[in-house]
Amino acid sequence: MKHLSLITILFVSAMALPAVAAPLRGIAPDKPVDNLTFIYNTDPALQCFRTASDGTDLKDGLEHCNIAVLDPMMSYRAETFVNRGIIRYDMGDHAGALNDFSNALQYNPALGDAYLNQALVLVAEKRPAEAMAAVNQGIALGATNLQLAYYSRAMVADDAGHYAQAYRDYRQALRIKPDYAPAQRQLERFKVVPKGTATQ
Repeated sequence: MKHLSLITILFVSAMALPAVAAPLRGIAPDKPVDNLTFIYNTDPALQCFRTASDGTDLKDGLEHCNIAVLDPMMSYRAETFVNRGIIRYDMGDHAGALNDFSNALQYNPALGDAYLNQALVLVAEKRPAEAMAAVNQGIALGATNLQLAYYSRAMVADDAGHYAQAYRDYRQALRIKPDYAPAQRQLERFKVVPKGTATQ
């Protein structure tokens, strides 16, 4: 089974700046300032998105996600669940990731990227039939990273010995993104010959 090291999502969960100092009033710029308190506004959904995107400081990012999904005013709840699922996957919590992708789909059943991320975890879990169903649904709904969707579907077909289907899907991934190196590497393994030609 080939391994995908990254699961990505491109949703911007919020527009607020993550660290904005409160304006200071009544302080002359030429005088020293002592004992000032700065107040920062941290948007947990945005921090959750950033952690899912860059894969660093996972524990802190997970805490931001946990706060964000509990916010009753959250506008991007489905996307935030996807981002939290990505972080959980990166932390090795496959069950938690799958649960988050399912939660995302409860809020937005048309979110193709949730299906695609679900499929990638199912591939890692060696659950090919479920992975194939999820990736097909992600493709049907227009997941953001369709090259990754076709590549994932090709991996499942390849592992099942369905080489013609795998070849077609690796090629489709390259049609969508011509510089997609994982698909290029996999296609180098194939040799296409006319029907009825003997191979050695």
